[in-house]
Amino acid sequence: MTGWADLPEELLSLISNLFDVDRCIFSLVCKSWNAASTISISPYRCSPYLMSFQLANGAWKFFQDNDIFYKMFPKLPRAEIRCSKYGWLLMSENPRSLFFFDPFNRRRIYLPKSNFPYTIICFFYKPTSPHCFIVGIANRLDGLSVDIGVLMLNHGESKWKKYTYHSKTPFYVSICNPVLHRGLLYCLDVEGNIATFDINKHGTGTSWIVHTKCIFSPQLRQKIHQHFLIKVCDILFAIFVAHEQREVNVFKFLEPDMKWEVVHDLGDKMFYVSHTACFAQIDPQTSMANKIYFPKLHGDDSVFYSLKTRKYHSFKGDYSSKEPYGLKDLAFATWIVPTPFEEFSRDLAWCPEVDNAIN
Repeated sequence: MTGWADLPEELLSLISNLFDVDRCIFSLVCKSWNAASTISISPYRCSPYLMSFQLANGAWKFFQDNDIFYKMFPKLPRAEIRCSKYGWLLMSENPRSLFFFDPFNRRRIYLPKSNFPYTIICFFYKPTSPHCFIVGIANRLDGLSVDIGVLMLNHGESKWKKYTYHSKTPFYVSICNPVLHRGLLYCLDVEGNIATFDINKHGTGTSWIVHTKCIFSPQLRQKIHQHFLIKVCDILFAIFVAHEQREVNVFKFLEPDMKWEVVHDLGDKMFYVSHTACFAQIDPQTSMANKIYFPKLHGDDSVFYSLKTRKYHSFKGDYSSKEPYGLKDLAFATWIVPTPFEEFSRDLAWCPEVDNAIN
């Protein structure tokens, strides 16, 4: 045998049956391991896991299609997930105490404490990257106007920066993480309107711009129950769930007009959406395409919404309904995609001041 790519067929079969997280890490060890891990009957795809805390036993439960496994994190008894990206979770033990946590490799990055409230908070770029930054957004009632408070923390900084933006146009932030698109942060409000935030102009009056009536239908604007924002191939999509979850609407954002356009078919795309994380994947075989996975379960089975049938379905196929009756809604669950362990311990320090204070 001259290399890992020449592994026996029976061993390759074992590799192909690993959990996606194991196969993902295996394939990224080196080029020959990657070649070995991709030689299998089934095409390799590292799809998201749905991660949910189990109050009964204190374990975290991971769902992926028909696979289920549990992990115990004793140091996270009361932590709440705020955002999930790049295999990392942004979590809080209380509104002031934030930290990053990698549940697959049990790594933790401490952050400076924040004294400012936020409605949503998220991060961009991997926490180990020097380009990583965190943004929190909150509504502030000031008389009859609704102001926007934005707090921001860049990698290497020990203090949060906070600014308040006064706008004549009310913008009530939805529980939906913003998306970084062409240098601007795109945020959704409860009526499906868009606000753009220029991070390079943070603190100036022109950095926060609100666009209204982005959805043509005023009836839909008033009845949106859940909001999700996702970026796919440099295009922004929104999923609006309305009318007590009986109606799932997908829109594509038209940037010149700053309006939403109805989408009836996702083609070869599939979405995984939750309030703390949204992911998209391409399925050229179309068996999983044109579907939206929500943080819902039918028993222990994953649930998706098909744009073709306009119904909710269980992954095993024993559930189908236009309305999500009898489904378990995991409101505090998140989607997460594992990434390989590749950073050194020195990359786990956000800034020297924070690490010195903890140690």
